[in-house]
Amino acid sequence: MKRRQEINVFSTSAAPREKVVTITPDGQTALPLQQNAPGDSREALLVENADSCLLIPRTVDVRKLYIEPTTICNFNCTTCIRHSWADDLAHMDWSVFVRIYEGLDRLPQLECVHFGGFGEPFSHPRLLEMLALVKDKGLQAEVITNGSLLSDEVIERLIDMQLDRLFVSLDGPEEEYNQIRQGGDFAAVVKNIRALNRAKEKRASRFPELGIEFVATRDNYQKLPALSELTRQLKARRVIVTNLLPYHREMKDQILYDVEDITDLFSLEEAFNMRRLRFPEMRLRTDRMCKFVRDNAMAINYRGRVAPCYALMHSYHCYVYGREKEIFAYHPGRVDEKALDEIWIEPNYLRFRYNVRNFAFPSCPDCKFLDGCTYACDNEADCWGNSPSCADCLWSRQLVLCP
Repeated sequence: MKRRQEINVFSTSAAPREKVVTITPDGQTALPLQQNAPGDSREALLVENADSCLLIPRTVDVRKLYIEPTTICNFNCTTCIRHSWADDLAHMDWSVFVRIYEGLDRLPQLECVHFGGFGEPFSHPRLLEMLALVKDKGLQAEVITNGSLLSDEVIERLIDMQLDRLFVSLDGPEEEYNQIRQGGDFAAVVKNIRALNRAKEKRASRFPELGIEFVATRDNYQKLPALSELTRQLKARRVIVTNLLPYHREMKDQILYDVEDITDLFSLEEAFNMRRLRFPEMRLRTDRMCKFVRDNAMAINYRGRVAPCYALMHSYHCYVYGREKEIFAYHPGRVDEKALDEIWIEPNYLRFRYNVRNFAFPSCPDCKFLDGCTYACDNEADCWGNSPSCADCLWSRQLVLCP
């Protein structure tokens, strides 16, 4: 076999286009980019470094919007972020939602609006109105809920509007569920889901499609095999199993990743019974992928502050592999000051997404200098000069998942 004598760099069809350009003494140049449609101009952010120039297109390409309608919840779950923050417990003002709603038409590539965050969405008195308005725009709409407020009236209205997806959090069978979701009633939630299924059958409706989310901990992971049968009985089309991100000291020893290997609890048959199953990584791997940035997603908290993801919507403390870490919110914009499309192409937000997409930041969990490193105490900055830093993010390692 003839040995290759050289490596053909960028030899694939997806290779970047390379051209040599001339920069004049006054700093001007012409870029030989692909032509736009007639009369259509484009903007880009030019970032000049010591030895390179970076051109980032200012394209309004938001595809998914996460809205937090409230931080109020009728449960007091042991796994909840509200144990470690100082934010108000309040509903999103209607004026804030109206600003968001008015901006949807300025997001030409928007496909889906997800209502969730860190509260029970159905506790908001006007959530159904929010959902209906989004659906009237021709967009997909989905909600994640604890399932306790799914009354017959709510169910009928969700079917009327053809809500696309409804995710219900179920952290195990009855005993484990009631222990984690304090204030909740497993039997009542399952009863509500069955009522939803009966109403869908009666009206011959596929919608809303049911999804189940399960937060795996040391106390409940042995019940994961039973989840397969439960989801079959409840006719769930999607299942998300996620690891725990501890928000207070009492939960930090409940993590399973890099501690236990639980994948052997699932056979292929059980996974197929779960239809569309998303299962987290259980070992820290070198691969990193930010689902929020990959999906061109934008998150908006209950106060109308825009964030790149769930993790940066609020300020709180958490435990990453047992290390206490302070997380500061990152809000590149607020809807009462600028429209959503304007916030999306703000220079700081563009640079942040570019760095995350290309993982231009370090990895704290497997860094040999982690012990004694003050950068790892919070996300304000990292040793590569990023601020905020995503170097400790467990979502990017696929250890923690969300819809």
